[in-house]
Amino acid sequence: MKKLFFYSAIVITVFMFSSFVKYLSVKASVLEMSGYVLKDEKKVEGSLVKLYQNNSIVNKMLTKSNARFKFLLFSDNEYMIEVSKEGTMDERVYINTKTSADLDDKYYFEFIVDLMDADKYKNIDASNLDFPTAIIKYDAGEDEYVHDKGYTQQVRNDLKKMNEQLNKKK
Repeated sequence: MKKLFFYSAIVITVFMFSSFVKYLSVKASVLEMSGYVLKDEKKVEGSLVKLYQNNSIVNKMLTKSNARFKFLLFSDNEYMIEVSKEGTMDERVYINTKTSADLDDKYYFEFIVDLMDADKYKNIDASNLDFPTAIIKYDAGEDEYVHDKGYTQQVRNDLKKMNEQLNKKK
């Protein structure tokens, strides 16, 4: 019985050690995601910037006078950054760090969030802004994180339609 226990303990120890070594060999990358919050080309202090991972808030901050925010995002996850400020429409940016590429570097991505006046668009259909205004993902050919160009064009078209509706109501 003692021999069986001894051999079982050795097998379990070897299994645990090999799992630990496999865990250490997994390469993880980090994406430093930063940006600025503007409204009418001016820096916005006091904007609430929330970072979501799997639909749960994992970090949040208020912008200071420099209007800057920054988060570290880890590979193999999906994130959402939501920016809000009293009197403006909330803006969301989706970031996908899942990739089949073997990443082990630190990446950087910076963007500007340009908040829109909520009162200006209160009488038109702005439901498209319930969705992210940008999608950011890894591009293996560029070896960097980039905006999804097709999605960005769709958002621009939606904003153009909103502004056309706004002009018709004037």
